[in-house]
Amino acid sequence: MIDILSQINVLFLDFDGVLTDGYVYVDEDGKETVRCSRRDSLGLGMLKAAGVSVVVVSKERNPVVAERCKKLMIKCFYGIDNKAAFLRGYLERWRVLPENAVYMGDDINDLEAMKVVGAPIAVNNAVDEIKKIALYVTKKNGGEGAVREVCDLILKAKERSSK
Repeated sequence: MIDILSQINVLFLDFDGVLTDGYVYVDEDGKETVRCSRRDSLGLGMLKAAGVSVVVVSKERNPVVAERCKKLMIKCFYGIDNKAAFLRGYLERWRVLPENAVYMGDDINDLEAMKVVGAPIAVNNAVDEIKKIALYVTKKNGGEGAVREVCDLILKAKERSSK
């Protein structure tokens, strides 16, 4: 797996269940909020500094997705119903080979997208269908350091391959 991760140019992330713990908090006015890990944020910053693009691709239509990505200064596409088609278009447009891309997912709406990339990764608390096709299943749950875990793996792989 180290060989695969050392060649990664782009990390695609689902939002809910990957960057969050999959829960949504709703107040009496209907405003939704989510919980995210600052450790994931730091890992994403280090990954970007190493030249890896980070892109959130979410089916969720709530602007909380865009607001979190704006703060992290990462690309964000939300309200995406067909993630696989989106990924194929993105990879073609930016001339990234599928084998040089990771997609992290947690639920069945990520299944087809995970088949598009060379390194499909599931968070620990993903549904079984996602875990079955994953190249790697994180030790951490979504929203609880799983993204940081993958960032660290990619960074270590790149470091080893440059020696």
